[in-house]
Amino acid sequence: MTKNFIVILAVVLLLAAGCSRYIESRDPIRSLPDAVVAPYNLAARLNNQSVTLSWDAANPSTIARYRVYLSDSTGSDYVVRDSTTERLITIVGLSVNTRYLFRVASVLNTGLEGLPSEAISVRIANLSMVIAGNDEFVKSRDVQVELNVPFGTTHYILSEDSLFGDAVWKDYSSFSSYVSFQLSEDDGLKKVFGQLQFADGSQTGDLLSDEVTLDTRATIEEVSFTPTGVTLDVGDTVYFELVAGEADGEAFVGFTGASVELYDDATHTDLVADDSTYSGFFVVPSSFNLTNGLVTGSFTDAADNTADAVSATEFLTIFTPPQAVKLSAVAYSTYQIDLSWPSSASGYFSAYRIYRDNSSSVNDASSELVATITNRSTASYRDTTLSDATEYFYKLYVFDNTGLKAGSNVDSATTRVNTAPEPVEFYKTEQSDSTATFQWSISGEDDFESYRIFRGANVDVTITDQIVGLITNNATDEYTYKHQGTGTFFFRVFVFDRHGVSTGSVNSVLVDFTE
Repeated sequence: MTKNFIVILAVVLLLAAGCSRYIESRDPIRSLPDAVVAPYNLAARLNNQSVTLSWDAANPSTIARYRVYLSDSTGSDYVVRDSTTERLITIVGLSVNTRYLFRVASVLNTGLEGLPSEAISVRIANLSMVIAGNDEFVKSRDVQVELNVPFGTTHYILSEDSLFGDAVWKDYSSFSSYVSFQLSEDDGLKKVFGQLQFADGSQTGDLLSDEVTLDTRATIEEVSFTPTGVTLDVGDTVYFELVAGEADGEAFVGFTGASVELYDDATHTDLVADDSTYSGFFVVPSSFNLTNGLVTGSFTDAADNTADAVSATEFLTIFTPPQAVKLSAVAYSTYQIDLSWPSSASGYFSAYRIYRDNSSSVNDASSELVATITNRSTASYRDTTLSDATEYFYKLYVFDNTGLKAGSNVDSATTRVNTAPEPVEFYKTEQSDSTATFQWSISGEDDFESYRIFRGANVDVTITDQIVGLITNNATDEYTYKHQGTGTFFFRVFVFDRHGVSTGSVNSVLVDFTE
């Protein structure tokens, strides 16, 4: 019998034997090896968009590698997906929400591949857990954890310990994806780990995890400002600092009349970002006064905790003069000048003081004080004690109740040139033996001062004659004179203006007294 015939016969017998794992050979050199035992205990752990497979094998020292086969859910056509020398492998790049079948076969050192394992079914899913809606901070230990898990999840376990030494499995209800968890004590970053279990008893492979910072309180360590120990004026800058226990919060300092936002982002005079020291500044505006002001800091952290207010140990004092107003002067008549200005915006307004001079060097030290006005809303004044054809200079000072002041611009106006009053007509309306009643036409002079009636011995009565009547009401047009004794006299009315200029009536009136 030839060697070729022996080989052919052995192959035929092997095929006929089917499942026999060993066939006796008459040639000890050509003996066939034992059949390769299929891997067993194939298990799957579901990860986020991947799966980790593990298995056991008989005589692993004789196995060179393992081939992993994949099929769709029908199991009709398996293809090699990957291979490994270990009895553990993670398969990635799988489609989410898709069911796969996996089998594993051993390959001997001789290159012979044995039978595949029993198939295991896996549905790939997105797996994740989110604490407190993905907020960066929480201020309560009790949080809600959202689990994004596939259908068939029956249990879950959560812990800040990745080994779950202090945790127990809990039933998972598919009616809500939210479960409760209590963070450990003490503020700070918390990392929570999670694992799932499914209806077939399998569990997730990679741990789910998320982290959040527990922040249950906010504190202010110190509030300060510079410069201190000085009285500040308009335009001066005050620098504030608030030292908190953490970054990413909102900080302010406040004092009477102002609130200043502080920053921890290396802007607005802040030197170092996120160092928990918040800085800001305040430029003193005009008309801002503060005596021994208390500077108080407030702070709200990123978790919306509000700190107890803390005040600076120094006090803030600011005295700024009120803002000056613009003065306008306009001549109104021969003896009057109208002054006007916008109302002061000073929060500590006390009075307007108007000064007048004959030169542009008008000031509150040597010039004449014309008026003091204590009503802030009063914004005009008429100066009425002036000479005609004369230029007058004015300056208005705004005073506050701290004694500080601000002077306006200097403005001037020239009173109108004076002319003599127009004469009026003069006549007698009644007479008795001892009395005479006179009337005259009304004067229309703007600078009217008085009617003056003079008595003389002849028709040309002048102001050097005897005055017998003085009427200061411009609308009065009648006067009764009573005489003792007898005599004949001439009477005449003169119109005087405020400058002392007078004009006699166009006529004189003769009166003869008989008693």
